[in-house]
Amino acid sequence: MKRTRTLALTTALLASSVPLGLATVGAGTAHAAARTYFVSPSGNDSNSGTSTGAPFRTLQKAADSVGPGDTVSIMNGTYSERSEGSNVLTIKRSGLPGAPITFTAHPGHHPVIHPVKAWNGISVHGASYISIKNLEIKGNNAALTLAGAERESKKGDPTYNTNCVSVEKDRSTGALSHHVEVTGNEVHGCAGGGISAIDSDHVTISGNHVFGTSWYAVYATSGISVLTPRDVGGGDAGTYKIRITGNRVHDNETKIKWEKCGCYSDGNGIIIDTLKGDADHPAYSGRVLVANNLAYDNGGSGIHSYRSQHVDIVHNTAYANGRSTRMDSYANIFAHDSTDVRLLNNIAYGRPGQATNSKSRNVDVTYDYNIYFGGKAPEVKGPNDVIADPKIVRAGTGAEADFRLSEGSPAAGSGAPFAAVTTDFTGARRPGGAPDRGAYGFGAKSSGVAGNASGVTSPGRQGDATAGSGQSAGSDPAGIPGVQAGDGTDGGSGLKPHSASGPLAETGGSSPVLPLGIAAVVLALGGGLLFVARRKRS
Repeated sequence: MKRTRTLALTTALLASSVPLGLATVGAGTAHAAARTYFVSPSGNDSNSGTSTGAPFRTLQKAADSVGPGDTVSIMNGTYSERSEGSNVLTIKRSGLPGAPITFTAHPGHHPVIHPVKAWNGISVHGASYISIKNLEIKGNNAALTLAGAERESKKGDPTYNTNCVSVEKDRSTGALSHHVEVTGNEVHGCAGGGISAIDSDHVTISGNHVFGTSWYAVYATSGISVLTPRDVGGGDAGTYKIRITGNRVHDNETKIKWEKCGCYSDGNGIIIDTLKGDADHPAYSGRVLVANNLAYDNGGSGIHSYRSQHVDIVHNTAYANGRSTRMDSYANIFAHDSTDVRLLNNIAYGRPGQATNSKSRNVDVTYDYNIYFGGKAPEVKGPNDVIADPKIVRAGTGAEADFRLSEGSPAAGSGAPFAAVTTDFTGARRPGGAPDRGAYGFGAKSSGVAGNASGVTSPGRQGDATAGSGQSAGSDPAGIPGVQAGDGTDGGSGLKPHSASGPLAETGGSSPVLPLGIAAVVLALGGGLLFVARRKRS
């Protein structure tokens, strides 16, 4: 997500909301008792909104009524913007620590937020302590065409630049959004970005299914993007303040040139963008965790760090990204122009001729304990990186794809201990000792790709299953299976709507990584081989 898009949003915000932003944080008192407000297309905004029998009609009415600790329970129906160029839902009111404001599907219901000619489906606009969960945000790509976008897409037109979910600052007051959770949602079909966080802090994006976004915007968007986060209340490079975990991202691609350079850019699955700061933004001091994600068949990269620092990209599986023919092929998982980035325990399964990783302009960037297969030889190969077939159950880009590990996978039991990540993509706990590489632990009971997004569970709540066998086996390289191209429609991979992502990854607090030297000793004590792993400059 590039910055120029935010300039157009200033005129798009709904004036009905009262900006509270940072003024509500750490000041005032929460409601005497938390309330639940109900919304239904059959309701009326003159109702009390406090019962299912008298719901509000619009999401905005509920958003303008809530206070700390309140919940907006959204009932069945389709919700679109009230006027062209507005947002379907603008959230300006803030919660408090321990009393967030929650926007969620009513139990047993499946509401759809459907922006048509809106700038955003949901905009968290200078608000804090907000939770958005178990919703479907569906854009209007199915009604748009590439020819129309090439002819009509421009900076001032929301039709071809609609974002599904945006977390951003209030440009009129300067209030920053922070302590925002976007979890368990299905986000797809928006011409602009899927889920973006710009000039924000303490953001969690977990357990979402994000696909078919970024096709027609002129702002170089991606499936999930974090751009120029801002420190709220300080921070340090040893504490995770931004977490992107357990998401499933695919079929995100830019098909229109970025207006800033007249070139094609981005369309990534997940990008961490410009944390080192620029002329207008100070460097971000917190740490970012990107873990347990599945990223496949995106136009740009699967996952990457660009001009960023203090980022850990661990235990992810990326397959056949870099599909765009409009720009040079992006690698599956990589860092570029970055500092203090660790890329560990990942599986990167490339297309023929695709770049595998990058050492370009990096300082203090570590690639290690990854498995690479397909594509070009890696520019950087850590001492414990492996080039081998990871033996995924069923590699592919269609509905039949299954990215779990099969018997004999070299990913099983061969990773480096990483204290901050204790579960896998399905929520099963990773065992002690040498973990399995990639998003899935060996022996995972479910691929985590079926069911409804509202069914995302808490970590470790799927029985007593433990991911990973602790057994490591080699394999012989083989060719990449055929890659299925999208059909040009929303969700073109053939994947069924409402498929769930993994649950929120269970992560530790301020101790982001077991140093690789110590990790090697742990492996040795557990019966593995002793490796002295040194951080490399690349």
